[in-house]
Amino acid sequence: MRGYTILLFLIALVVVAGCEENEPVPHSFTEQQIAAKNLAGDWGNATVIQSPDLESADAVRGLTMLFTVDAEGNPNKFYSDGSLSTFGNKEGTWDWASSSTTSEVVLTEIGPITSFTINYFDNIDLITIQFEAVNSGGRIGSVGGYEVSFQRQ
Repeated sequence: MRGYTILLFLIALVVVAGCEENEPVPHSFTEQQIAAKNLAGDWGNATVIQSPDLESADAVRGLTMLFTVDAEGNPNKFYSDGSLSTFGNKEGTWDWASSSTTSEVVLTEIGPITSFTINYFDNIDLITIQFEAVNSGGRIGSVGGYEVSFQRQ
């Protein structure tokens, strides 16, 4: 009888071990999705690092930006405020310039600035953007390179 009990115990153990639920495979995000999720949110407290002249620098100091991502973590909406001469419309979309970059951003339905280079810092609460401005007749009238840092709000 003892042999049957051990046999039944071993059979039960094999059956229970074979009934483990398959755990779902965790979603793995691409480098671009991770970067987009890190960038998502409000950015403000603009500090001008480089500009062609002081007047143009003053026009950029009030700039704020909001990046959103969709449910999958892909770039989605872009909102700006505080400097219409930088981004003429307050709302548009953003994306990466190519499938292999996380530093080149392109904007649609926004202008006159339609693209910029972005640099991240280790704490992900500080970014800088670099862009070239053209003479748009607005407050940013100086042609040249700009570099502006932003803090997460």
